[in-house]
Amino acid sequence: MVGTDSSARWSDAIADLVAGACALGLILGPRAISQFEEYLRTLLLWRLRLSLISVADVRTIVRNHILDCLTVARFIRPGFRVADIGSGAGFPGIPLAIACPDAQVDLIESRRKKANFLREVVRNARLGNAQVIEARAESVGVEFVGVYHIAVSRAVWEIPGLLQVCGKLLQRGGLAVAMKGPKALTEAASHPNGFSEPQTVAYDLAGGERRALLLFRKE
Repeated sequence: MVGTDSSARWSDAIADLVAGACALGLILGPRAISQFEEYLRTLLLWRLRLSLISVADVRTIVRNHILDCLTVARFIRPGFRVADIGSGAGFPGIPLAIACPDAQVDLIESRRKKANFLREVVRNARLGNAQVIEARAESVGVEFVGVYHIAVSRAVWEIPGLLQVCGKLLQRGGLAVAMKGPKALTEAASHPNGFSEPQTVAYDLAGGERRALLLFRKE
């Protein structure tokens, strides 16, 4: 009975993923679905070992984490290079790499064990458009300076620190995306010179939790 319930829960999670992605304008084909399934399996296998994520329910992970990450996909175009700053459990970089196969996604993570987890996901899911950069975002090599169209971070950095890093990584005209909770507008009140005033995109997760994207254009 447990196996049956687990299987049903998994099927419901994938159905939620496909429907939620469609609502965001993303059509997930069989390859993308298979890659998401591999990501979820690897995440659940490693989650306790590295404290990657507190929740163990696959449907909750899809609704509250993966679909949240996919709200950034609307800003990514074919050929774009995207930096996920402080990737950790792979949010949002892994979902974006799967949903946007024509973009290159660099997963920047300084902690060795989490970088190894990300490499495992990239390998298991056969993500040819993603690579792991094991380094602090502030000290990445010169080959990564000024090359990104989009730099994104999910609830990791305070806005001033994030934009300082993004100022180094982004091309002129590039977009910095901060994925934040309800206090986002307060955080956006102060930001360094060199970026536009923030644009805010507010939305709700499946459970009703309020979230926001803060968008800063490098001038």
